Amino acid sequence: MLSRRQLPALLLIPLCSLALAEESTPVESCLAMAISKVAEDPKLQERWQKTWIEPGSIVVEDYDGSVDDQHAGKRLTAQLRRGEQSDGVFVCLLADDGTALSVIHQDDSGAR
Repeated sequence: MLSRRQLPALLLIPLCSLALAEESTPVESCLAMAISKVAEDPKLQERWQKTWIEPGSIVVEDYDGSVDDQHAGKRLTAQLRRGEQSDGVFVCLLADDGTALSVIHQDDSGAR
């Protein structure tokens, strides 16, 4: 299982905010779900240790879809970086209340 020591420093800030805040923001909700998925997959752990979200690239927009029969009313996207290169796009679908329903990593070869 992924320990806090293994997480990139940029992911620790949202985790601390989650612990202190009464309600999480959509970004925090998405990152919490992503961290949970990463903890279950050693390949993703290795990749996420070298990847971060590009500052200023987070976009939350209206969306109309569903995930497991739950309405997804928002879509969050953010550019991922690895070193000086792009590492794809982080996509999170959110319920109307801001709860993360689904997270994926899209790169040139498709979703992961």
